[in-house]
Amino acid sequence: MSYTSILKKWIKNIGKNRLFFFISHLLYNLFLFIISIIAAKISGPKEWGIITLLLLLSTYSSLFTLGINNGLGIKLPLVLGQKKYLNALEIQSIGFTALFLTLLPIGFAQFIFTYFWNKPISVWLILFSYTFSFQILTYLKIQLRSYEYFGLFSVAYIFQTLSISIGIVGLIKGYHYLIITSIGNLIASLFIWIKLPEKPSIKFNLKSTIVLIKIGFPIMMAGIVGELLLSVDRILISIVFDDIQLGYYGFSANLFKGIRVIGIAISMLILPLIVKSYAIKEYSNMLKYAKIQQWYSFILMASASLIIGILSYNLIPDFFPEYKNSIFSNFILMGVASLLPFSFYPNILNTIGQQKFYLLAQLFGILMNIIISSIFILLGFGINGIATASFISMVCYVVFIRKLGEKALEKSLEHA
Repeated sequence: MSYTSILKKWIKNIGKNRLFFFISHLLYNLFLFIISIIAAKISGPKEWGIITLLLLLSTYSSLFTLGINNGLGIKLPLVLGQKKYLNALEIQSIGFTALFLTLLPIGFAQFIFTYFWNKPISVWLILFSYTFSFQILTYLKIQLRSYEYFGLFSVAYIFQTLSISIGIVGLIKGYHYLIITSIGNLIASLFIWIKLPEKPSIKFNLKSTIVLIKIGFPIMMAGIVGELLLSVDRILISIVFDDIQLGYYGFSANLFKGIRVIGIAISMLILPLIVKSYAIKEYSNMLKYAKIQQWYSFILMASASLIIGILSYNLIPDFFPEYKNSIFSNFILMGVASLLPFSFYPNILNTIGQQKFYLLAQLFGILMNIIISSIFILLGFGINGIATASFISMVCYVVFIRKLGEKALEKSLEHA
């Protein structure tokens, strides 16, 4: 059976709700990508640089949640699989309460940062509102996924897409990009809350909270390290250069994130097949599905990168002249996006319980990026040097994880 026929057969069997969820997920991210480009145009490089840094701050603020949402994402499906529905409701209520409590240190840390950054309190309010809306929506989406309410999940994505699409009017009128996305998150959260049959209540239990943290904290840290691998370049720019340079690079990073969504979507389709194949000891099929993911992702992401690269070269000088200094970094980051599928082993390492090798490879990639970027900064290459360093470090990461992954898989299969 060919790779194409295997994939078509599985897509046919996943069911309409899951397929609609996949499509709605892609549509939402497509609209979010378009709106972010519009926001960058309206904001200008300096303001977009500030927004880029605020988005990074929001991402890394999740450290203060201690992995509550991540733990819930594992524990809740496990309890539901055991048909312990009352326990499931109790766990999601405890997780809901604990998440709210962690928002207090998040708000305090963000306030301290904006204070020493010499930004007005309105910037802190925007940052915290966005973080709050994102964390709550993430919590509710975990419930939808755990209960397998994929139809409701799809409609929630549609509501979110419509909200941010209407938000274009707000952007034109001068409203902040993060305010628009926060409102979209809150509207989707309200819709899910109204429609969700199993609503959480306020309930705190220290022992159960610690269990969620023990499960979720390592997963959260792995996610943070993974995000750091793909954002350490922006962090370095925010430290060394001014907001305008960060704005140029943030524009390129937007294009990169738009391409990355394709790979994430394909991973969502293929990962269950990889896990199932490993569970029933069909290891050759597991590798076959991983190759499907690699080549489908590469073909689509490389094609999209080529198209976006050509469009950015031809359109930026005329329609986005304020971002003409980002053209070179656009090309480089499109190359980085096209390399990502060749890492091949992340889903396999997570499936066979060898996450430590995945984490080691990510840390290696981050270290290489910091070292090479620092050298290029000292040589005076600016943000284009950092983009080039990101490409070189991604090549090093791909080579390293393939070597580690091959050895880890070989040992795991020998043990099995």
